[in-house]
Amino acid sequence: MTISDKTTPKTQGHPWRRRLLTAFKWMVLVDFVAIALVVTGMWLTGLRLGVDVQRLIGESACMPSLFYLWHPGLNQPPKVGDYIVALMPDSGMKVGARPGDRIVKKVAAVAGDRVTVQGTELTVNGLHIDRLWLAKSLPGKQPGDFDREITLGEEEVFLMGTNKESFDSRYWGPIQREKIIGYAIPLL
Repeated sequence: MTISDKTTPKTQGHPWRRRLLTAFKWMVLVDFVAIALVVTGMWLTGLRLGVDVQRLIGESACMPSLFYLWHPGLNQPPKVGDYIVALMPDSGMKVGARPGDRIVKKVAAVAGDRVTVQGTELTVNGLHIDRLWLAKSLPGKQPGDFDREITLGEEEVFLMGTNKESFDSRYWGPIQREKIIGYAIPLL
């Protein structure tokens, strides 16, 4: 080996480093193109991306997923089991979301359904659905304070979160369909 061989600068690097750098550049390009296609598709279809902020900040969450798609507007009446995006009503309890904030809940009862809250039990059309898990822990409230038996009107919807401790229609009653601003699709 000569002295000139030892002092030659390494301009090319190892072949595996070049391949790794090339692969990384392609991954960045593919990710950029994928994101651009998703954003364009959402823009063309009117879909929006939502995030369950409660889950992000470590509080109990009412959605089954961190991210969800939502489509503004109602093209048909909501059905039991649909996830909807609605505006939070004024519960008067200073708990949960602020009045007018967007909330995502599952439809538990629709027009014509009979909803009964008795103590800490919720039934819809005579079938036991769930309990009022928060009834004993809301400030200044007792389980009997939420008792009601109503048949939902044509424009009313009864909402529940997917978490048993969700602050929802069990506590503030049904909402008007005009408060629903779209449908939600849980993602992950």
